[in-house]
Amino acid sequence: MSYPLLRPAPLALALALALGSVAAHAQSAALPATPLAFNIQAQPLAEALNDWARQTRIQLIAQQGLVAGKRAPAIVGTLTPNQALDRLLAGTGLVATVEGQAVVIKAASVGEEGATLATVTVTAEGQRDGATEGSGSYTQRGPSATATGLSLSLRETPQSVSVMTRQRMDDFKLDTLTDVMEQTPGIGIYRQGNATDFQARGTSVNLQTDGMAQVRSGWYYLTSTLFSLDDMAEIDHIDVLKGSSGLVVGKGEYGATVNMVRKRPTRSFQASVQASAGSWDSYRAQADIGGPLNEAGTLRGRLVASATDAGSFRDHEDSRSKMLFGTLEADLSPDTLLNVGFTYRQRAANGIGTTQPIQGYTRAGVKTPDRPRSFNTGAPWGGYDQNALTLFGSLEQRLGDGWTSSLKFSHQQVRMDDMFAAYLYDQDRVNYGRWTDMRNNNWTVNLDIKGPFSLLGRQHELLAGIGISRFESSVKLPLNALTLLPLEGLGTRYDQGGAYLPEPDTSSWTYGDNRFSQKQRYAYAAGRFQLSDPLQLIAGLRVTKFEERDTTPYWWNYDMNESAVYTPYAGLVYDFHPNLSAYASYASIFQPQTSQDEQGRTLKPEEGNTYEVGIKGEFFDKRLNASISHYWIKTKNTAEETGGLTPGGDTAYRSVASATRHGWELELSGKLARGWQAQGSLVRQNSSLSNTSQYPEYQFKLGSTYRFDEGTLRGLTVGASTRWQDKTSVSNSAATLEQSSYAVLDLMARYQVDKQLSFSLNINNALDKHYKAGVNNFSAIGLFYTWGAPRSVNVGMRYDF
Repeated sequence: MSYPLLRPAPLALALALALGSVAAHAQSAALPATPLAFNIQAQPLAEALNDWARQTRIQLIAQQGLVAGKRAPAIVGTLTPNQALDRLLAGTGLVATVEGQAVVIKAASVGEEGATLATVTVTAEGQRDGATEGSGSYTQRGPSATATGLSLSLRETPQSVSVMTRQRMDDFKLDTLTDVMEQTPGIGIYRQGNATDFQARGTSVNLQTDGMAQVRSGWYYLTSTLFSLDDMAEIDHIDVLKGSSGLVVGKGEYGATVNMVRKRPTRSFQASVQASAGSWDSYRAQADIGGPLNEAGTLRGRLVASATDAGSFRDHEDSRSKMLFGTLEADLSPDTLLNVGFTYRQRAANGIGTTQPIQGYTRAGVKTPDRPRSFNTGAPWGGYDQNALTLFGSLEQRLGDGWTSSLKFSHQQVRMDDMFAAYLYDQDRVNYGRWTDMRNNNWTVNLDIKGPFSLLGRQHELLAGIGISRFESSVKLPLNALTLLPLEGLGTRYDQGGAYLPEPDTSSWTYGDNRFSQKQRYAYAAGRFQLSDPLQLIAGLRVTKFEERDTTPYWWNYDMNESAVYTPYAGLVYDFHPNLSAYASYASIFQPQTSQDEQGRTLKPEEGNTYEVGIKGEFFDKRLNASISHYWIKTKNTAEETGGLTPGGDTAYRSVASATRHGWELELSGKLARGWQAQGSLVRQNSSLSNTSQYPEYQFKLGSTYRFDEGTLRGLTVGASTRWQDKTSVSNSAATLEQSSYAVLDLMARYQVDKQLSFSLNINNALDKHYKAGVNNFSAIGLFYTWGAPRSVNVGMRYDF
């Protein structure tokens, strides 16, 4: 039997156990005497020790054979670490001793036969709640604060939650955020040329990193450029909270919140290097090193670097990217933990066609010839260079009696000096576009305090916090540039793609400033109240002051100010079986909009409520999670396309007085049997809006691997992942462009040569399915589509030190 958070012991300590050494006793230090708030449920002893280590941030080592088959009682209340551990071990025949920097669990009377038992390690990494790295699992066992700011397990969270673990990403080589979202349950990928948007429950998603919001740009294409191709080498796992998250976001989409959780420094040395090569001359390398930086282990660091040089299935399109991530973690005192770090990203792309896909029908309904998947509407000389720097940090302080305070900050800067593109606009015209001096800056500071309290004989938890965030974006847009030009006379045709589009002389172009800014000041509070042994109430309220402004040289000028927006949240969780819980939740929606009507007026903020009910289950000692949920969303002032244009020539929208969305979701993730991991989902979404047919109504996703631990195939892991979705379509008054339902199959294999070296093979779209990954209605010029990627093959190598 294995446990997700149990890891091999450090060599010296393992030898000490094997020899029955008592030398470490002479140097033993007592456990901290500061009382802590413990919340450990009755469960197998190994899982309870995991919880104890996580909640105390103390390394704990146990022999697997000693803890197997034993159970521990529930421990709830304010106790010292020693008192809590004594209660967990009472009646088990085991004792705990402090040896060096770790707590070691031993039999009360240790004999020579104990030396042959496998030794395993439980390591608590401070704030690394819910970390999945090294677990080998497709599910998350630890808690997450993505939903409410409170640390809740998947089962305790009264909303649908999906987790993309490090193992899931590694197995199927999900290197970018887009790669991960494509395999995430309930998330749809909306492609429009080179632009990518993530959709859930009929609307876009919020993006966060370590719970700090990544504010979207005021311009659709630039938003997708900023984040969708981000390298995931620095990420431990991704929590995807379905539905509204107004309590932790305040403003944002209500489809889902995607929270990327960074890797943290490790308490023991670890290092690895990876290299891979694949189709279209794609190459990637990655290095990862971490561990203690001083003898006491109170200062720890981690450094992750990656580099990619990739071609594309599209003609004359390629990209290069680099990423460097560094972080330090310091125990300033037994009660104070500091974490600081940075991420630097550099990306260059050539031959991009911006957001313009391939024309399928003209505005008059005339079908155009089908183009090959390699067809590129963009010019080979078009492209951009992007640089992004993120600085982040947190300071956690234990205050006593189980209370802690946390101060977090994040500063994100994205720069793009010049983004130049020419692309085929339709069958007869070419469009030239240029963006220069693009600057995006995002600052966020958040302070919260949380801890337990007793009321009416029961233990509860409270969280309160305040924060401020500010986002500023600016870009220079051409005022007198060449825009739409006839293809005739340029020496090229639509069927040749953008390969021969001439580069214009831009020396006489002038530019105007486009500025977008957003500011939030907010306060929030949430609580988890134990109404009875099986029933919990989770409730909270956030109050936010919004300021948002967009100023352009010719369209989309607006100014929005909301002095106090209230976003309440409430959920009930009822444990009606040792493995099953039922839940119900409510959350409010407030979403400022930038969409305009045909008169150029910005639509009022969208408001509404989301409701969700469901059942969640934990099985096989929490190694397998399952859920079923039903949701419905009611909104007002929802944007819906009119089929016309704004005065600036963009798609126009009307404000719908009342709109509803509803659907259901099924999900299963984790360990099905020894060596067998799986993650599967089936979702349905429906909407009363008329412009949602471009999203599939049904989606099915399944990823699974099997590891051979015995016999001649020992060391081999094989797996498959499939994605199926219902038909999608767009229509105008003259024609309909449809993509029928389709499935894509990915395959993987990995061979572990020894403890250090492994080789891998990944085949994406193994059956080479031809499918449209996005269909679009540009009412002014016709119906368009974007091809999905053909079959690709990638081989890789990994070496662990």
